[in-house]
Amino acid sequence: MSLAELKTESAALRPEEQRELAAFLAVIRMQQSGEWDEVTAKQETSDHQGWVSLDEAKRQLEGKP
Repeated sequence: MSLAELKTESAALRPEEQRELAAFLAVIRMQQSGEWDEVTAKQETSDHQGWVSLDEAKRQLEGKP
């Protein structure tokens, strides 16, 4: 499949599918650049300051207040 075909097919996906595809592509880019290892490395911290709940993260990603 050509890049042009991929772009056309991607544009026809439902928004949820487009988000999933975008996340998949972001992970691939992070893995290729080495950022993935840095992001997924185990954090040795017990300080949870600044952490948000899963529900709060979802609201933020959806752009809801």
